[in-house]
Amino acid sequence: MKRNTKDEYLQSVYRVIYYIEKHYAEELTVSSLSKVAGYSKYHFHRIFQSIIGESLGEYIRRVRLSHSINKLQSIKSITEVAIESGYETHASFAKAFKERFGLSPKDFSKKIKERKIEITIEPKIVNFKETKVICVRKEGDYMIVSDKAFDVIIDFANKSCLSHTKNPIEKKMLMFGVTYDNANITPINELRYDACITYDNQYIKPKAEVIAKVIEGGEHLYYLYIGTYEGISEIYNMMIQYTIENEMMVANKPSFEKYLNRHSEHTESEKLKTEIYIPIL
Repeated sequence: MKRNTKDEYLQSVYRVIYYIEKHYAEELTVSSLSKVAGYSKYHFHRIFQSIIGESLGEYIRRVRLSHSINKLQSIKSITEVAIESGYETHASFAKAFKERFGLSPKDFSKKIKERKIEITIEPKIVNFKETKVICVRKEGDYMIVSDKAFDVIIDFANKSCLSHTKNPIEKKMLMFGVTYDNANITPINELRYDACITYDNQYIKPKAEVIAKVIEGGEHLYYLYIGTYEGISEIYNMMIQYTIENEMMVANKPSFEKYLNRHSEHTESEKLKTEIYIPIL
């Protein structure tokens, strides 16, 4: 496979991935997604499976079930969650959910709502402004793949800039990490993570696995966390508990983190600053 052809295939596949993740509750067919990709449906289906390792149908089911986890933590009924997740019946949704996560939606919802987590933080509601970024997607343990993804995206951006200017991009960029899956229940090898950086440099042209996208704006539950990255998951748990206790509805958009000093070589891990955002309605 020629290099430029492989780069084009990667761009098409990831363009479809982000489209699926935004429109997962709609009717998605091989034909419609092939048009998004710009290839014939027969050709693109093979390209997608070759690069991602699963079929379009399997990936769509994975995304829909992942979104249903957040919905089950809200005040909605399981039937409402099933329909909003693209399933026609409660039964078909319950079967798919149990096959994937090992327990029924009812048991999961009950377990979440009975869970008692002491909330020791005071999150607040903020309005986040839509932000354009370039990103790299990796799957696996968040603590491991986040570093790998940022190594790729920063190296790509610096090489793009340094071929035209002597100023590395780190001096101006903002850094975000977008998380799509609940690590408490999703298989660790399927946790999706996007390492994102802002860019306004004319020399940066997304290609191959580097994709241009938008982190959507709107109201978010926000908390500034100072400490090691290992402690972030517990902050998420407390913030979700906060939404439940205050009857807030989590929006159908991914949560994300803004790293204020992630790549500073002189920052102690206990002094790392991370802004955490959970979208709400």
